[in-house]
Amino acid sequence: MSGGNCPETPRQKMIGMMYLFLTAMLALNVSGELLQAFVTLDEGFVQSRNTVEAKNNVMYSQFENSYDSNTKKVEAHWNNAKSIRVKADSLVEHIEDLKILLSQKAGGPEATPYNYTGIDNQDIAPQIMITERNSARSDELKQRITEYRDFLLNYLNPEKDTMLTAAFKKTFDVEPIPVEDGLPKSWESTKFEHMPLAASMGMLSKIQGDVRNAEADVVGYLFNQIDASSFKFTTVKPLIIPTSTQVLKGDEYEARLLFAAYDENNLPRVKVNGKEVTKYEEGKAVLQLPGSKVGENKWKGTITIMGPDGSDVTENIEGSYMVNAPNVVISPTKMNVFYGGVENPVEISVPGVSASQLRVEMTNVSYKEKGNSYIVVPKPGTSGKTSKITVYAMIDNVKQKVGSQTFRIKRVPNPVARVAGTTGGKVGKNVILAQKAVFAEMDDFDFDLEFKVTRFSVSALKGGFIIDEQSKSNRITKEQRELIKGLSRGSKVSFENIRAKGPDGSTRDLGTVTLVVD
Repeated sequence: MSGGNCPETPRQKMIGMMYLFLTAMLALNVSGELLQAFVTLDEGFVQSRNTVEAKNNVMYSQFENSYDSNTKKVEAHWNNAKSIRVKADSLVEHIEDLKILLSQKAGGPEATPYNYTGIDNQDIAPQIMITERNSARSDELKQRITEYRDFLLNYLNPEKDTMLTAAFKKTFDVEPIPVEDGLPKSWESTKFEHMPLAASMGMLSKIQGDVRNAEADVVGYLFNQIDASSFKFTTVKPLIIPTSTQVLKGDEYEARLLFAAYDENNLPRVKVNGKEVTKYEEGKAVLQLPGSKVGENKWKGTITIMGPDGSDVTENIEGSYMVNAPNVVISPTKMNVFYGGVENPVEISVPGVSASQLRVEMTNVSYKEKGNSYIVVPKPGTSGKTSKITVYAMIDNVKQKVGSQTFRIKRVPNPVARVAGTTGGKVGKNVILAQKAVFAEMDDFDFDLEFKVTRFSVSALKGGFIIDEQSKSNRITKEQRELIKGLSRGSKVSFENIRAKGPDGSTRDLGTVTLVVD
């Protein structure tokens, strides 16, 4: 018998014919070259079995790949194939153990089924397989062969798979053989009794090959059943699933078109407005039409699938979609730029779309919703860059872009340092002495920001020398006042190295305020 996926080769046919011929010659008590021929025949059986095993491994790999690609469809067949593999391996290994036992009985513990002595010995095989243990080894082998045969037959339909069923029953038949004018001859007698060891070893190798060929037949049969068991549908109707019935101008209308029942190997062919649809997702043709014309857009087409008899089944399809002009309003409530370190309020709205349907994305800033507005704060180090606000609308649970706008990110301008309410010029001495601190003020800036002077120095010419007095806050120190008190009318006093810290934590250098004592 040969495997369905491993057809019997001319070499295998020749080996089978040689085996029958040599067995007949053995009955004539021919020896010498004939015994060596049995060894050669055994080697041929082993080589053929190895070839089938290699092909089986390829088939198992293909089976597993199919399982990985479509687990749900292939799982049951793949599990059965794995069970057959285990059963076949077990029987082949059991027979191999018997061959090892026979070869070592003849040639010692170092002998193997592929290198042993005593090939002409006619006593070892019947002793091991029949005489010893009251034929227990033969009984176990016959039982395993029968179980393997029945195990394989469970996967076949005896009414449909008649050829395989008959082949398995014949190949793995271990019943006594009827003879003329005598008692039936047992199966084990035909394999081991009055046989040279080389012939018995060849018979066991042949059984191993039969096991592998049968394995190939049934596993190949299961593999073919994957498609044979696929669902066949008799009634099909086109199904149109639009992702949205509202489209903004410039975007695309999109819909999924399919038959209610479909096969991955038989996808529908779709034409809309005279053009073939080429994009597919999970068995569905994906229709994409431009949203270029505002208002209702209609389309017509056909959907075609191959029927069970190979002929085409075609249905007419049609649909429509609305295209709306996008209109987004993005309004900074203070100005057209974002200032670093400042909470910049922004209002975003789309006419006809509720705020809950909007999705907003912004770059180079962090932002949060606050009521109906957004509070935007540029990220550190982004001064001089831009922030792009993109607005999407969720229409029919589909995210659609409605507009975007780019804003500049600028640093908050420096405040202006003032002493006695001025940035320089003549100021009465008593007015200067009446001041308690130096202040940093924002001129013409829309945000209410507070900068606090953190240090400054007072410098004046006294006795021909430049005297400096430091303050580590915005407060005018006692030493600085004493320096100012000693100045005469017309003298200059400078408030230098004025530094102030802003709400974003940055420190600014505000330069010098020079006053003339009046």
